[in-house]
Amino acid sequence: MIYQYKGNDELSHTYMVCRFNTCIVIDPSHSYDEIQRDLKEREIILVLLTHAHSDHVHQIEDYKVPIYIHEDDAYLLFDDKHNGYANSKRPYLRKNIDLRLIKNHDKIQMADQFIEVIHTPGHTKGSCSFLVNNALFTGDTLFHNDVGRHDLMSGSIYDLKKSILKIIDEINPNTKVYPGHDELTTIRNEKKSNPFYLKWKKQSKI
Repeated sequence: MIYQYKGNDELSHTYMVCRFNTCIVIDPSHSYDEIQRDLKEREIILVLLTHAHSDHVHQIEDYKVPIYIHEDDAYLLFDDKHNGYANSKRPYLRKNIDLRLIKNHDKIQMADQFIEVIHTPGHTKGSCSFLVNNALFTGDTLFHNDVGRHDLMSGSIYDLKKSILKIIDEINPNTKVYPGHDELTTIRNEKKSNPFYLKWKKQSKI
């Protein structure tokens, strides 16, 4: 079961994924009380971060569970000049977080199934997408008919192109895409109508 807590202009969507009595939270930036309400008798065992920008991580200290982030983005959680906290106080401290580093193709267990880590750099160097059965959580890498920006600290247009082609070409077309912002989509739709994918795919064949 997947719960979406919609973001706004300042914060990303937050997701909770549950299997039996076990749940994970992806990009906890808001809605802590609503998530606790929806938990009922279930337990959150870990938090996954698609990347380290403030609009995706704002409430991580509220969750007393392991926080998983790609090894290339861990430093950015505390680099307030570049993570979005330059003009505001960062609401979490390193000493209060049980940080766990992940890398491409790691498998993270949730109940009787596994979450696959897919390293998708471009928006940031350590951006990740998470594949859970037929659901892909893409953070700020892939949106509905759009892609994330690449002009921030550690971003790369070259890496973003490779990540978008990898996601759309290699993942099952029936997979639902749950982005960090905007509306839900599918891999099939993005392969058919995402203008960035279509342009970059054409360029890759030249």
